[in-house]
Amino acid sequence: MSRFSAFGIHLGLSFVIFLVLAYLVVFEWYPGMFFDTDGGWRGMRIIVAVDLVLGPTLTLVVFKQGKPGLRTDLTLIGILQFACLAAGTYVVYTERPLAVVYNDGRFAVMSADDYHEANIDVPDLRHIPGDMPKWVMVEVPTNLSDEADFRGKYIEQRRSVTTAVEAYTQFSHHHPQFTGQAQDIDFILSRDGGEAALTRFLEQHGGSIDDYAFYPISTRYYYLYLAFRKGSGERLGVLDISAAY
Repeated sequence: MSRFSAFGIHLGLSFVIFLVLAYLVVFEWYPGMFFDTDGGWRGMRIIVAVDLVLGPTLTLVVFKQGKPGLRTDLTLIGILQFACLAAGTYVVYTERPLAVVYNDGRFAVMSADDYHEANIDVPDLRHIPGDMPKWVMVEVPTNLSDEADFRGKYIEQRRSVTTAVEAYTQFSHHHPQFTGQAQDIDFILSRDGGEAALTRFLEQHGGSIDDYAFYPISTRYYYLYLAFRKGSGERLGVLDISAAY
């Protein structure tokens, strides 16, 4: 067997593994817009570098038919590739978005790291309907005194209200704490690139600007505006302009 045949076999096996991991990253861990906004693409680059480049390339370099110790070399390459791939996959998995939390007119995408940084346990959100990440909202008390106590507790603990997991409830576009809280359109238009971004959005989705509501959303790598269709509450993805926070 030539080294190029060995390289081809190794690459083929690695590609099968890559397809499985790619499915998990794109459809399970970082679905939809989260692939771009929260690191799915960056995770894929790690997997590609380790799985499709590192391992097969090392095989191409060291393989020589009849070479003493060849089996040991190939075994070590396999172990190295597996260890690096497992480590990279673990990082991609643990940094995946777990929840999209609405509070005070804006959304925040939360990963396990965000909860750890707040010194609280990662919440079990299995009771919330829908696929991951779960769409939730912090239901703030409506009584002014209770609201003051609620917010004061998190100020005292130096925690964001978005980590108030005991107040999480399933997100609803009908909830009074959501309706009417959208970003002012004139403010978006006043921002650099705002008018062009809204024009592109309308070309894609149709209708008039009054048909939509835009809310700031903080993701791992970007601050953007999340678009909703008024009435139906349909989520339409993000507006391609940085949001002001």
